[in-house]
Amino acid sequence: MGYDSLPKISTRKEMYDQLDLAINNIKETEEELTEEYIPQRKYLKSLIIESNSTLEDIKTEDNIQFIPTREDSIRIIKIIRNDKTTYSYLDLLDSRFWILYSLDTSIDIKKEVKGVIEKNNSRLDYTWLSSDSLQVLSCNYQKTSFSMRFYNSFSNENIPLKKLSIRLWAEDSEEIIKNLFNNEYIGLGACLSNVESKQTNNGKFVKTRLSMDGSLNVSKGNSINELLEYQQKIIEGHYKPIINKIESEYATGYEINDGINVKGKILSIKIKIDDIEKFSKNLLKGVYPFRFVGFANKITEDDYLLNVLDTHTYNRFDLEIFHDEILINLPKDTCGNCVTRLFALCQERIDPKADLRGDEGSIIKKNGGG
Repeated sequence: MGYDSLPKISTRKEMYDQLDLAINNIKETEEELTEEYIPQRKYLKSLIIESNSTLEDIKTEDNIQFIPTREDSIRIIKIIRNDKTTYSYLDLLDSRFWILYSLDTSIDIKKEVKGVIEKNNSRLDYTWLSSDSLQVLSCNYQKTSFSMRFYNSFSNENIPLKKLSIRLWAEDSEEIIKNLFNNEYIGLGACLSNVESKQTNNGKFVKTRLSMDGSLNVSKGNSINELLEYQQKIIEGHYKPIINKIESEYATGYEINDGINVKGKILSIKIKIDDIEKFSKNLLKGVYPFRFVGFANKITEDDYLLNVLDTHTYNRFDLEIFHDEILINLPKDTCGNCVTRLFALCQERIDPKADLRGDEGSIIKKNGGG
């Protein structure tokens, strides 16, 4: 099956060399993969982690250790499970978006990452890729499989589906995805949770499955460069510009100059919510995945004002909830990841056709990609 685990490294070049070998050593198979079978394969995995912290401030369990290398931007993650030691790599080159590489099983490494991210003092978060973002990022690539998942967690009577779960493989699933989105019944709950696509360039390729938590599983390939370029497209070409736009253009602040001037704009999620009281109260339970706590203030039967604390960074912001819209008032210096998290989860759990909008239209522009 290729490498059993990643070895220790000292430099970025050594890291890339080992990742390249790991990709090239994945055994090719035409066997269809099931969700139960995937974690047993030695796929190379990467996970993009949004950070408002430094590694020195991260507290982990005793079985996890960050080992320095000769380069400050790279750490080896030593993990001990049941007396077995494995090594993964953590790329800190971008201080806001870290990348973790691992050959550990998906179940094992995601359990460790979940434990670190969801500690209330970590100031770490997943990169929350909405169904819209997954459409954008898979556009212009051959799509070999995809999953759609919808949980009607808030009993939204506007959508007759209680739950939808689809996993499909095809030589190219582009048209299938479009048809499902346009289907009279399934389209009501059609929300992409991951897309597998093939990135190619002059005979070099990787086949990756990108999920809504920012994780990438490499199932086949012969070049680390194609993976690195795709990650750059995800972070630099798509996700970081959205976060920067939210934090710079839509964060509100006050300036005193011949009076008080309010700066910033209000974001909006266009959405259909049946029971806004139930939605407001359940949103503020403080648990995964929303991670919000606060108070819901009833203005009228059709209008609730939420004072929210995000347990990711302990930033405070306000939400105003209507049956057809969520208004987001994000103060200056608030982490924009709370918005992408809220939006992605609104699509997955309330209304797949929800749309994140600013004053000029949709923040995530699909450009016809499906």
